[in-house]
Formats: sequence, C-alpha cells, structure tokens
Amino acid sequence: MSGRYCMRCGGRLARDSRTSMCAPCRQVSGIGTDHAPDLGLDFWHTDQMRDAFATRSMGAVVRAYRYHPAHGHKPLPQETVSRWLGTVTQSQVSRIESGQNRVDTMDKLVHYAKALKMPADLLWFSLPDDTDSIPLPRSEEVLVLPDGPLVPAASINTGSAIADSLLKTLDFYASTDNLAGPHSLVQVVPQQLRFIEDLLRDARGKDRAQLLRVGARYAEFAGWIYQDTGSLTSAMQASGEALDFAQEAEDEALASYILMRRSNIATDAGRFDLALKLANSALSESGRLSPRLRALALRQQAHAYAQKGDAVRCAEALAAAFKLAERSTDSVVDLGHYCTPEYLEMEAAQCWVELGRPQEAIDSLRQGLAGWQAEFRRDLGLCLARLSLAHAVESQAEYAVQVARNSAAIARETRSHRIISQLARVPAALRAVGAEDESVQVDRLVKSLRS
Repeated sequence: MSGRYCMRCGGRLARDSRTSMCAPCRQVSGIGTDHAPDLGLDFWHTDQMRDAFATRSMGAVVRAYRYHPAHGHKPLPQETVSRWLGTVTQSQVSRIESGQNRVDTMDKLVHYAKALKMPADLLWFSLPDDTDSIPLPRSEEVLVLPDGPLVPAASINTGSAIADSLLKTLDFYASTDNLAGPHSLVQVVPQQLRFIEDLLRDARGKDRAQLLRVGARYAEFAGWIYQDTGSLTSAMQASGEALDFAQEAEDEALASYILMRRSNIATDAGRFDLALKLANSALSESGRLSPRLRALALRQQAHAYAQKGDAVRCAEALAAAFKLAERSTDSVVDLGHYCTPEYLEMEAAQCWVELGRPQEAIDSLRQGLAGWQAEFRRDLGLCLARLSLAHAVESQAEYAVQVARNSAAIARETRSHRIISQLARVPAALRAVGAEDESVQVDRLVKSLRS
C-alpha cells in the first residue's frame, strides 16, 4: 500500500496531512514557528558543521545548517531561516550563502549566532555576556525617567527621521552622478545601503516601512552605479535587493520602477527576452502608476521590441510613452519625473538606430538636444554618442567624428561605461559605409578612453 512519509523520521503521515513532516518532527525542527529550535550539541558537533565554522564565513555556516541531515531528506527552506533570523528576506539569505553579501559586522554575527542558537565553542568570535548588558526598550515602549514623565515612543524613535535625511543625501548623490559620473559613488552608496540594513534590524512599524522604501531607493541607485561602470552582474544583484525591499514595503509604484530598471540592465546585457518580460511586469499594475512611470516602462518595451526587430510594436510603445510624458507634471516626488519628452527623444533614437532608421534617430536626437538641461551632463554624453552612431549609419562620416569627439570629452570626465560602449559601435558603422579614415579616428578616441 502506497503512502506518504515524514521527510525527517520516515514515519507514515496521516492521509489528510498537508505537510511533509509529522507533528513531532515539525515541533523539533521548528518549522512553522518564529524561533529556531534548540537542536542540541550532536547537531552542531559534526564534521560538516565544524568545517563550515572553520571557514569563518557565516554564509557557509547557514548553508551547512540548512543542509544538515537532521532536517530530513530536503534542506531546510531559506524562508524558514529568514523568519527565524527576523532581519533578512529569503533572497538576502540566498545572497549571504552564496557569498554575495557578507555578514561581517560584530552585531550581525552575534545576532545570527543567537538566533540560530549556535554553541559558543565553535564560533570564531566571542558572544557578549548578557548579564552585563542593560536591555534597551523596544520602539513600541515608552522611555521611563526617574521621578519624571513618561516619554512617548514617537519621541525616542529616529527611524523615520534618518530615512528622510538619507533621501536628501540620495538626491545629492544623484546630482553628483548626473554631473560627474558614477565612480566617485561606487564605494559610498553600497556602504550607505549596509547602514540602512543595520537600521532595519531593529526597526518596527512605520519606521520600518519608511526605511524599507529608502533601502529600495539606495539599492536601486547602487544598481544604476554598477550599470554605468559596466558591472552588470552586480547591477542586477543590487536591483534584486531593491525589489525585495519594495515588495516587503508593499510599495507597488516603487516595485514597478525597479522592475523597469532591471529591464534596462537586462537590455544592456543583451538579454532582450528577459528585458521585455520585466518591462511587461513593470506595467502589470499600470492603473496605480503615475503617467511617467508608465512611460518609462513603455520605453523599455520599445527598446526590447527594437532589439527583436519588431518595428510596429516598438513605434506603438514609443507613441504611448510620449503621450504620457507630455501630459504629466514634473514633480520630483514622482520617481519617473525625469521622463520628459526630451528624454524620450534620446531613448527613441536608440530604437531607430537598432531598427536601421538613422535619419529618424537624428531627428529625434536634435529635438531632444534643443531642450537639454545642463545638470544632466553624463546623459548628454550618451545622447551625443547615439547621435554619432546615427550619423555614421547614415553615411555622414564627418558629422559622426565631430559629434564623437564632443561625446568622448564627457566620457573622459564621467568615465561612463554606457557612453564608451555606445561610441565603440561607431568605428564599425563607419567602416560599413566605406569611411575608413574616420573609422580610425573614432577608434583611437575609444581606445584612449579605455586606457
């Protein structure tokens, strides 16, 4: 007679059981509870666990913990461990195990060790003596002063105030990036993101929700920084972390924006089917998005269609995007506020070049440049690189070289990988139309930028 058996002890499960473990094993394993079980010294003092601790990597220890035979035939789910830790999502547990995110600060190491009830004799760091520490009040509590008043929690919580301050700092970073490129920020922004993760560990209620949104913004911006330096794998990882934060905060508009950004990274990586799927996902809640957020996602659809050679759908997506951008207000509160008609002209030009329609690209770029704003200097360099490519494809070799020189000057200042990558396409386009001398000139420019 066939039946279902507990994955841990092998005992027969009840016919109506919807779980893969029997009740006693679920209680021992801690699955379904908010706290890790006390698994005993026999669990920890195995060769597998000792080897993991010897690496001095919390990621290795957590992975060995999940794959311990005591959990049964299947590894303990990452969702369960993330719930026991209480400070990270399932995706973050995955990145910690793979080594992409390191647990290297003392407070985090101590928290992981205590949450999973690791024995002190196996650790490569010392646990604090709890008897010598004074517990701090939780954020829901009041501050009790000797012979004084009760101070309400709102007066002692700082999460929301820090979140507001961090957003102002992010605006400054964005301005710096627009003018000078990403390299001055490539170390700073990830450090700020780690600081936000530390704050989230103890944040509750509205403070936590606000910090999650700020964390999503910083992780998305880190993804942009990595993208513009050419580190597309790191860019996709950072934007994945951003999406985790936005979804935990249940902020649909922010999640849509991040999906659009992931689509943009996928386009740069040449993964056009993925780019289209992500753009479609960004539009799945279109009724709740601002016009310019929808325009940005439509722009991404257009890019994907252009790369796939679908001129009709590309043109339809661009037309819809322009209509939305033209009737929208320019509010900085809107994440898509920068998606102006001038911005879309630059994006449309890229589509026309990919579709073999360079004159339309030139017309679009000239319209966009006519109303260009000076603070977007790095994007001006990208716009000029696209214009140079369009001139080259259109057999206007002298114009292509002249514009390429102007673009290269901005690329040299900002060290933008996206500008350089676009300029690197110009020599081949010039050779294709027989402009060998001009091709050599632009090729030398590109090599000087990469040296």
